[in-house]
Amino acid sequence: MPDKREGLASSPPGALFACPVCAAPLARDDRAFRCVEGHAFDIAREGYVNLLLPQHRHSKDPGYGKEMIAGRRDFFDAGHYRLLADGVADALISYLPERAEPVILDAGCGEGYYLRRLRTRLGEDESTVLCGLDISKHAIRAAAKRDPHGLFAVAGTHHMPVLPERIDVLLAHFSPVSAADFRRAVRPGGVVLVGGPGNDHLYSFKTLLYDTPTKHEPAPALANEPGFELINTHRISYNLALRSRGEVANLLRMTPYYWSVGQAAQARLAELDSLDTEVDVVIHAYRRTHEANHEQPAE
Repeated sequence: MPDKREGLASSPPGALFACPVCAAPLARDDRAFRCVEGHAFDIAREGYVNLLLPQHRHSKDPGYGKEMIAGRRDFFDAGHYRLLADGVADALISYLPERAEPVILDAGCGEGYYLRRLRTRLGEDESTVLCGLDISKHAIRAAAKRDPHGLFAVAGTHHMPVLPERIDVLLAHFSPVSAADFRRAVRPGGVVLVGGPGNDHLYSFKTLLYDTPTKHEPAPALANEPGFELINTHRISYNLALRSRGEVANLLRMTPYYWSVGQAAQARLAELDSLDTEVDVVIHAYRRTHEANHEQPAE
């Protein structure tokens, strides 16, 4: 059977999502997303849809749990990453094409903070479609509740349920990178932004966690992947001062270090009411080249 993701001409107007079962375009009605093969995915009360198939879950409840999402929400709401998020937003906007209803996808959007800051930076521009995917249903639920104008789905950065060549600008910010998925989903001429830690990112914080902390060595994740051309590098750096009880613990919940330190370390950080550390983020921008490539992600 032919891959229905190739049938863009028959896609419903404005369709973005592909059925995760058969790859046909998904059309939205008041209650669900449906494809021509009869597969249906209910829209949750908060406005998101779950497109993560059981075989693509690595655990019963993948991604960030409720506690981590609550900590991340509080950390973001305190404004500690506003400079970072606004820098990311400005980079995204700089690559928007001059075309009707361009689409920006945040692959691994978490609870949606970067998309909300992007919406603020866009101002009166209501034509740009903002979409977020995350493997955590708790994250997507939080994102959809706080941004009713966004398009949100539970899905991973691998096996993305997105129609081919529908994305103009894709962000993978501290998220897993899938070259095959990104190559399929992004339009030729579109841009992929991959954000990750710079050399000094949170180094002072890491000295509280590890006896011999190391510094990051940023590497362009897609530099050697066919279909991508590195066109720019953005760097966002500033000093971060935390001055309230609980903020250091919430910072831990922002990072993968949360899974590598024990409960004793977590309890110790919960008692701290002061920390000075570094925000140092590097964003590599890649142009999706026009070379023909119909590679599909592995099942």
